[in-house]
Amino acid sequence: MHTPDATALLQVWERGLHASPAARGLLLLGCAWPGLAAGTLACAPIGQRDAWLLSLREALFGNRLQCLGKCPACGERVELAFDTDDVRAPHASAGDECEPWPGLRLRVPDSQDLLALEGLAYGADAELHLLQRCQVASVDDVALVMEKPQRVAASQALAQADAQAEVLLDLQCPACGAAFQQRFDIVLHLWVELDHWAQRMLARVHVLASRYGWSEADILRLSPMRRQAYLELIGAPV
Repeated sequence: MHTPDATALLQVWERGLHASPAARGLLLLGCAWPGLAAGTLACAPIGQRDAWLLSLREALFGNRLQCLGKCPACGERVELAFDTDDVRAPHASAGDECEPWPGLRLRVPDSQDLLALEGLAYGADAELHLLQRCQVASVDDVALVMEKPQRVAASQALAQADAQAEVLLDLQCPACGAAFQQRFDIVLHLWVELDHWAQRMLARVHVLASRYGWSEADILRLSPMRRQAYLELIGAPV
């Protein structure tokens, strides 16, 4: 893995501002694994993608994570802090398959599948389209997966085959005591952190460029410690 510098991160942030979550995930992977072809990254199972992104998150912002949840019972906000290792799980490899029931084989989904589902409303239709895309072979009619029990069984089999692709956090509401689960999405989490970082970095660039007349490229080439030192010298609040 290559840890991207400030210039590369700002380029990724700019390119991904109006991109979908699946596309943002690939942008983040591309800047950290420049030696891998885009097609290789897109064909990696979702669990493999998320494992890579957890490593990237550690390199950029450390291994401590903080998340907010919302209690489904009373609506209270729930805070949770944990380490990246706490949300690591076994992940599938390219080409891995599962067999929800005898005669039906499904390959684990990848980013190409998520990109193909864009525009579909989340729910039964998207789930069905994903299962149909991932179907490798079936002795039965494809309509079999249209019924809810079969969709549930097939989706559960895919989740077991690529556990890193769907990480659930166990939460308990401090207000009403209700226990619930919330999905942890590393793409969403890392992108929010990158967005906050980019906004702060642009503010710092603006202050230093206004004071010293340096170009953005010159400022971004400075080490974080030197940028901070210059900001402190001029009493900048950012």
